[in-house]
Amino acid sequence: MKDKIKIIDNIGGLIISDDVISSIAVNAAKDVDGVTGFVTRTPDFVQTIFKKEDDNNKSVKVQNSDGGLKLDIGITVSNSAKIQTVASEVQNSIKNAVQNMTGKIVSKVNVNIAGVTFGDEK
Repeated sequence: MKDKIKIIDNIGGLIISDDVISSIAVNAAKDVDGVTGFVTRTPDFVQTIFKKEDDNNKSVKVQNSDGGLKLDIGITVSNSAKIQTVASEVQNSIKNAVQNMTGKIVSKVNVNIAGVTFGDEK
């Protein structure tokens, strides 16, 4: 099961889909000042920067391994934001939210800055 996380204990099992993990990650990133949007990672990555996507969950890639979860997220930031600060806050926010809600260790959160938003763009 690549697109699901299984947690089994003595009481029973729990399956968490990657879509749920993605949703948690996107909502955590939305709360960070300076994040203005999300970018879908596809083979035509550059083309998607300028498209408005309604499904923000597609901007998160989730990989599950024995070492924990690895997440990749594509975002756009405000032109007034400090990119390193925003990226660090996004990493911490996503890691804390996913770990708290799922109980799974997050080993890595890669933040890809795909664009900068100027003025009233969103």
